Amino acid sequence: MSSLTRRRLTRRIKLLAASFILAVSVGVVWLTGVISLDFFLGEVERRAEATLAVQAAVLEKLLDKFRLMAPLMARGPDSAEIVRNHDVERGKQVAAIAAGMAGAEEVWFLDLNGDVIVSSSSNDLTATGNGRAAFRVVFRQAVQGQLGRQLLPGTQNRPASYVFASAVREHAAVAGVIAVRVGLSDVEQAWALSKDPIVALDPSGSVVVTNEPAWRGRPFSELTEEANVVVLRGDREPTGVMKLTDRARGKSHLQLATRLPALDWSVVILADTTEARRQSARAMVIAFLLCIIASGAVWAMLARREEMARRHRRDKAASLRLERRVRSRTADLREANAQLEQEVRDRLQAEADLRLAQAELVQAAKLATLGKMSAALSHEYNQPLAAIRSDAEIAEMLIARGAPDKALGNLSRIGSMVARMAEIARTLKGFSRRSGTDIRPVSLRQAIDEALLLVMPQIKRRGVSLKTSLPKEDIVVAGGRIRLEQVIVNLMTNAVDAVREQPDPQIELKLEQAGDQVRLSVTDNGKGIDAETLPHIFDPFFTTKETGAGLGLGLSIAYKIVHDFSGTLTARNTDKGGAEFTIRLPVAGEKTIAAE
Repeated sequence: MSSLTRRRLTRRIKLLAASFILAVSVGVVWLTGVISLDFFLGEVERRAEATLAVQAAVLEKLLDKFRLMAPLMARGPDSAEIVRNHDVERGKQVAAIAAGMAGAEEVWFLDLNGDVIVSSSSNDLTATGNGRAAFRVVFRQAVQGQLGRQLLPGTQNRPASYVFASAVREHAAVAGVIAVRVGLSDVEQAWALSKDPIVALDPSGSVVVTNEPAWRGRPFSELTEEANVVVLRGDREPTGVMKLTDRARGKSHLQLATRLPALDWSVVILADTTEARRQSARAMVIAFLLCIIASGAVWAMLARREEMARRHRRDKAASLRLERRVRSRTADLREANAQLEQEVRDRLQAEADLRLAQAELVQAAKLATLGKMSAALSHEYNQPLAAIRSDAEIAEMLIARGAPDKALGNLSRIGSMVARMAEIARTLKGFSRRSGTDIRPVSLRQAIDEALLLVMPQIKRRGVSLKTSLPKEDIVVAGGRIRLEQVIVNLMTNAVDAVREQPDPQIELKLEQAGDQVRLSVTDNGKGIDAETLPHIFDPFFTTKETGAGLGLGLSIAYKIVHDFSGTLTARNTDKGGAEFTIRLPVAGEKTIAAE
């Protein structure tokens, strides 16, 4: 074969190889785009379905919550009396209490003419000028003995609301109607957490509820007509991709819908697919680059083979040496590959061991934190729970004796104790990280009085003599009332425990002000604190009590609370042998009782 023929054959082979590589690269890039787009769109669809299910449940559960409110109120004896006597004062009170406790936007009492007798709010529909026309459908349904249901559409500036109504009967006759209006703004606020547009459509296709206020009240068909909809799946009618011109020009969205049979509404979510398409484009670029690299490798291999053939033709004598060198290099490469494989296996094993150790450390940290929180809650909740139990028993006795009005005070104190327990939980949570509880001006006298109210039963039961030295004028400090009360209770309880073996147990609580500092001390005549124990008395889980009698958290928590208030808590032994705990706090600049 001549040199010219050989060169022509070589060029033809190169041209065919380049065409084949180009065709394979285009096919690989196209196939990568199709598969990756389907995968990423599937991820978007799954996330959108989960979001749609959650947000549709939010709307449905809100309306289910208030569906039985109107029938239940209509059966009450007060309702018939209010409707019959047109008792505005009593009706206002009942409607306001019901609306406040249930979270309804408005509660109305209506007569048989549909006129509003009284409303829980002065800004009712009659006052706004709509009158009975705004709820004539729900009124008619209620008078006919049905559960009245009617949507009050919203505007771009005002969310929609939903009305439930039930007839008030007296001697089997309809005497009036009770209507409950539920605002849908809470649903829109919950939907606002989603970055994708969500709409609820009534049977006519109008937008009723949405996290896009500009869409409220508009027909959904107008939005889709403005948008250039492209349906992805014909077998799933509400699913498609739409470009929303009023949000971000050129963005594509996946449309998913679900129905609420009880309302005959549809909830639609428009999931943004722009990022999925970008990820698919990135995958195609990566595939294209890999194809270029592979093509370069193949081309280099072909060029190398050609060069080797040229060398073989130029110098047959050097072929044997070249073959030996190739075999030597191949052996070295095989050995290097074997070493590399062994290093990869060793590294994978080391990474697996590291992940296992990290998982064990994380689990140990979780268990330690859970143990601290559980132990702290068990320690700090004993006193409020005892007070709640005592107030509950007294309230039960008062109700049994026919004095429910007197039991209201006990129930109010129970509510205060529950609030205190919630504040204690927040304080204990801040034990391991910085607390977010506000610091405000607090009446120190009020905190002391409430703390003494909690520990006084224990003081009387132990026969302890309590002496208090408090100034006539109130002192206001910067802190939190419930947390400050918690500190005083802890110090008083520890003092009671310290004097339990004394023949004449005594505790003194003293409050005094010196300049811009206030000093509160709790002194007992117990055995005092050992010199070895004193440096560790504020450490967490350090206690000198017997096993099961204490966890060593009370003083540690009190120490942290006082330091959060920019104060100090110290302990020392008195000359008489007892212990004295002293709190120093800065005086607040304004005398304002903290509302907690």
